Amino acid sequence: MAIFETTIRTGNPAFDQQQLAAIKGQYESQGMTVHVQPMPGGGFHVRVDPPQGGYGGYGGHGQPPAYGAPPPQAGPFAYGAPPPPSFGGPPPAFAYAGGPQGPMSQGPMTGAGPGIAAPGAVPLGVERVRYLRKVYGLLFISAILAIGAGLFCVSDVLGTETFPLESGKTIQVPLIVAAMLENPGLEYGAFALLFVGVFAASLVSKVKGVNYAALFGVSILMGVEMAPMAFVAQVLAGMGDTLSANPVRDTFAMVGAIFAGLTGYVFVTRKDFSFLGATLSMGFFVVFAGCILAFVLGSEPFSLAIASVGALLSIGFLLYQTSYIFRNSDMDDPVDDALGLIVQLRNLFMFLLRIFMSRR
Repeated sequence: MAIFETTIRTGNPAFDQQQLAAIKGQYESQGMTVHVQPMPGGGFHVRVDPPQGGYGGYGGHGQPPAYGAPPPQAGPFAYGAPPPPSFGGPPPAFAYAGGPQGPMSQGPMTGAGPGIAAPGAVPLGVERVRYLRKVYGLLFISAILAIGAGLFCVSDVLGTETFPLESGKTIQVPLIVAAMLENPGLEYGAFALLFVGVFAASLVSKVKGVNYAALFGVSILMGVEMAPMAFVAQVLAGMGDTLSANPVRDTFAMVGAIFAGLTGYVFVTRKDFSFLGATLSMGFFVVFAGCILAFVLGSEPFSLAIASVGALLSIGFLLYQTSYIFRNSDMDDPVDDALGLIVQLRNLFMFLLRIFMSRR
């Protein structure tokens, strides 16, 4: 039974070699066996096996440490410790105690400064820190554009149109929203255009100049496409017919909290969630088919069930995508990585809003 396994893939080959040498020196000197498997695209998968009987192990009489205990440290080059000042400069400045990624936690590691990963986690190299800043910078701009486009559509800047309600009263509806509500084909067309736009933006994600325009264009289209749903949710809330008194506000708060929690968790633990890929892919087709069936049936309970499953699926995709960016991304396509995150945030917002705007 292996004492522990880990993956070394920081984005810096020299740093990977240094971490590998540290692990070998730390455990082979105690009679343990270190198995190293090179990974496609760079990095190593490392497994440490206990000594084959006899004395010489740590923890007493050659026994492995208790489950969950961190591996012992062996000087300044111990695995999990920050690199020495002469290699790569100071530890990355990306790690901080607050902000969008959520609060940090040091865990059981002792003597580690802010941002050091939990025991067994792969430290972030300088190059990957820069890449993460670029990805999340693009994501922030994309989110601002999407929110701004949505606010513009639900505002009365372009004028309003009077709509009658079932109660006999009337409301003023912004022109863009009114056009999409009066002509459902426009709303479905906006969704279809968004669907195609996401694939097109992914295809040109490495074409300089065009990639940024495509990403930001898709983000603006997201705001326009979601505007009618957000407007209707607020109107229903004003009539006291929704589960939440302010569904749009509560949806934004929930999406922000979930995103911060997931990002913070992956940032601290650096766990690999690539095993979720196959399950999430199958879940996507199930939810997509469920959305079509819910539209045909017009059943409120069934729609809520699909929205709940869709929200969980979006959370899974966010966890998978965030883990990929932190661990396995080749760091050559920040636009595509940012696009993957903004699409899942849009999906999560839509499903949660559907839940909050449901009738009491």
